[in-house]
Amino acid sequence: MANNPSCDHCGDEIIGKQQYTYNDKSFCCNGCMTVYQLLTDNQLGAFYNFEDKSGVRPQHIQKHKYDFLEVPEIKAKFVDFEDDNYIKITLFLPEIHCSSCIYLLENLPKILPAITSCQVAFVQREALITFRKKELKLSELAYFLNKIGYAPNFGNRNEQSKKIDKIFLYKLGIAAFAFGSIMLWSFPEYLGIDTMDFKIRSFTSALSLVVSIPVLLFSARDYFVSAYKSIKSKSLNLDVPIVIGIMALYTQSVYTILTEGGPGYMDSFAGFVFFLLIGKWFQNRTYKSLSFDRDYTSYFPVAVTKIEQQEEQIIEIEKINIGDTILIRNEEIIPCDSILQSETAKIDYSFVTGESEPIYKNKGDYIYAGGKLLGQKVVLKADKSSNRSLLTQLWNDIKIDKFKPNRYKFQDVIAKYFLWTVLSIATISAVAWWFIDSSRILEIVVAVLIVACPCALALSSPFTFGNSMKLMGRKGLYLKNTTVIERMNEITDIVFDKTGTLTESTHLKVHFDGDELDAKEKEIIYALANSSTHPLSRAIVRYFKLQGITSAIAIDDFEEVVNKGTKGNYDDIAVLLGSYEFIFGTQISSIETETYVKIGSKNGKFVFESELRHGVHKLIKSLDNYTVHVLSGDKDKDFELIKNLVGSDQTIRFNQNPNDKLDYVLALQNEGKKVLMIGDGLNDSGALGVAHVSFAVSEDVFRFTPSSDGIIKAEKLHYLADFLDQSHYAKKVLTICLAFSLIYNTIGLSFAIGGLLSPLVAAIIMPSSSITVVGLSTLLVYLRKSKR
Repeated sequence: MANNPSCDHCGDEIIGKQQYTYNDKSFCCNGCMTVYQLLTDNQLGAFYNFEDKSGVRPQHIQKHKYDFLEVPEIKAKFVDFEDDNYIKITLFLPEIHCSSCIYLLENLPKILPAITSCQVAFVQREALITFRKKELKLSELAYFLNKIGYAPNFGNRNEQSKKIDKIFLYKLGIAAFAFGSIMLWSFPEYLGIDTMDFKIRSFTSALSLVVSIPVLLFSARDYFVSAYKSIKSKSLNLDVPIVIGIMALYTQSVYTILTEGGPGYMDSFAGFVFFLLIGKWFQNRTYKSLSFDRDYTSYFPVAVTKIEQQEEQIIEIEKINIGDTILIRNEEIIPCDSILQSETAKIDYSFVTGESEPIYKNKGDYIYAGGKLLGQKVVLKADKSSNRSLLTQLWNDIKIDKFKPNRYKFQDVIAKYFLWTVLSIATISAVAWWFIDSSRILEIVVAVLIVACPCALALSSPFTFGNSMKLMGRKGLYLKNTTVIERMNEITDIVFDKTGTLTESTHLKVHFDGDELDAKEKEIIYALANSSTHPLSRAIVRYFKLQGITSAIAIDDFEEVVNKGTKGNYDDIAVLLGSYEFIFGTQISSIETETYVKIGSKNGKFVFESELRHGVHKLIKSLDNYTVHVLSGDKDKDFELIKNLVGSDQTIRFNQNPNDKLDYVLALQNEGKKVLMIGDGLNDSGALGVAHVSFAVSEDVFRFTPSSDGIIKAEKLHYLADFLDQSHYAKKVLTICLAFSLIYNTIGLSFAIGGLLSPLVAAIIMPSSSITVVGLSTLLVYLRKSKR
């Protein structure tokens, strides 16, 4: 009988169906043909290069199926962000299953220009999609996704996850039952008892065959599907040798039973699948508990100013309750969905939508989390609890820049070479045992395929770096992802911003010189300074607070010019705060760190005396293995202070504007240096963005810096050397784990090739090695913690 043709999109056989053709391709339905046309017409034919015939067959649905999404109350439950132009939504797409799916979905903007971006979270099977609401409705987006085979699931994701977990437990339970039952029925065989009645032996063998069928077809199904897709895409994954081992055991056992030679290796087969599933369960549970790459909700550092009884207090955003009043200053990120209480606000949603055009909001308007305030400080009323997970997801969705290249996953490299090596060893072993004892070839080959598992090798890297990242988070350094730790190992030079980083921004000594100010004028200056997050503005706010002066007045026409100053109006009184040039239009020569003020017809200046942070001397001394550089936008009054601190004047630069700092970092990197940049994220965001690794120092304001690789608490800065040592220690732990894995594989293969290891024992050892590596990595990383 001739084979039926298969669909060139989804791979289904075309049996008794009308065949659709396009460009000499055959399709099982009009939906598959339509998707193929969409892909080829939009130059996305590479979709089929990842995995041949890997598409998902679209469902036939009515066009109005998703009209319910246009009901405002229902729509609001699913939308992450919405303004006059854009909608951002996270959709659960259960049909995501391979790299082709990721390729197609992340290239949706080429098919539907109304979609501006689509980021896929493969493990969660989610897509974060941003689209223009004037060009595309949410219901139309859902219909289109369904049309191309990725129907969104708007049900309860927790219930869906529980359902998947329950199915896995069923698979595990069936394998356990079969393993235990077959072992019980084979007990006389283990004891070498040959006097058992032949009919009973045949009956128990037949029972073993019957209970093994659900194990093969249900419990082991995922391994067969994965191996099939791997081979079809002309690549090898870890499941290929596992499936070869399963089929070798099962085929030999079925043959032995049918020829009445006993139960064969059915106990080894059932035990092999059972222990594979045990290992998979352990790995999944461990990944869920750690969730290194995406779930930052347990320790990511986000704070906000809460107003209670006219008093300002800094709290973590987890402690925000619905109805709380919060204060947001210029350049701060809005941490939760809120309602605007101030008269007006200007919000930059480029962090969310990618568009830099600011949006103006009025009192009572709804404001989504993730926007950045531009201008005058505002008061908001929290409408939802904190959304830390959304902010960290946005942080990781920022495209990696050419200066910070992404790394290939370690397990991908391992899989590429390891599997071919194992298959070669298995083949050589089979040839060798053909001459030694041909009856044991199957047993030897299966044991080799099972015991030589690269899982332990593949788990070493993510768990070592993941545990280290989690430990650093508890100590006050919060990293973007685990790849930052790898880059930290390569650092040769460390560049510090001076103001607010090496020097105190909370305890600067301040005094005022100039015209005498009355109480009202002091309140106006306080209000202007309190709208800014610049360290010198924060110092002025504290200067007035110590005098008992606070103010809730709102500044009109607020504007902050980076590296220059701030200005605004109150009751027709103009007030400016910043550099002499910003206020008076000309430059003067001065070595002081000072901020000038002009309010009405009165002038003056605030003079600051720098004070190094606690522990900075010890910090710089501990960095003797690195070249330390200091950059500052201030005058060189503190030159001697910094020179004595660093020990050299060759790596110190004053009077540096943001572009100067960026150019300085680029110049170092052009010399082959690997630069760690540390700053406050205000005037040095450009330098932070291009450095090999960058940390933003966080103090008492929520000024989030997306271009940084990490955020370090200001009071923990003096532990920087310890964090760098931790990254080097993580590399040593990784080396130990890799050495253990290699030793395990070498010894295991030696026993297997020598015929001293049965397939069942190999199946038990394989997941045990993975568990051991995870335990060893965790133990070694946290042992260092106990020594500190």
